[in-house]
Amino acid sequence: MSELMQIIRSRRSTRAFKAALPPREQIMQLVEAAEWAPSGMGKFLWHFTVVYNAEKSLRLARAVAEAMDCGPEYNFYGAPVNIIISYQRGEAHALPDGSAAMENLLLAATELGLGSCWINQLRECCDAPGVRAVLTEYGVPEDHIVVCSAAIGYVDKETPAKPRKTGVATFLE
Repeated sequence: MSELMQIIRSRRSTRAFKAALPPREQIMQLVEAAEWAPSGMGKFLWHFTVVYNAEKSLRLARAVAEAMDCGPEYNFYGAPVNIIISYQRGEAHALPDGSAAMENLLLAATELGLGSCWINQLRECCDAPGVRAVLTEYGVPEDHIVVCSAAIGYVDKETPAKPRKTGVATFLE
């Protein structure tokens, strides 16, 4: 099996992180991996906002929890880092481009020995006034929507692989 396939098969959604911050250099490698994702028509209209501070990440999680009524325990699984992928509002390629960037980021995190979890709630409530205020303060461009974000950090509790379904591909010759 190739090294890339091993990384793909070992990637998990981490739902329990240690408090320690990973080195900034590793986080910037994740952003670089995301920047090299394909973009429809070569537009590259994304922006990556790195929240490299556990307290600020928690503040954003609390704004999301309030907007979506997630409860007081909602905290991006305690991750000390959150990377937000946003895209220019109204662009048809926002979701596929942002998703491609996210997958690159998640695989790079696995390769570096970091835990990660794709977070979708921020996309659903990015324009709620309380959430938008925090996003703007953190540097997310106001003319952008959030496509997705990733909780990043050291794994505190391993997540076992879930079984994959069979019969999900059709092959024609």
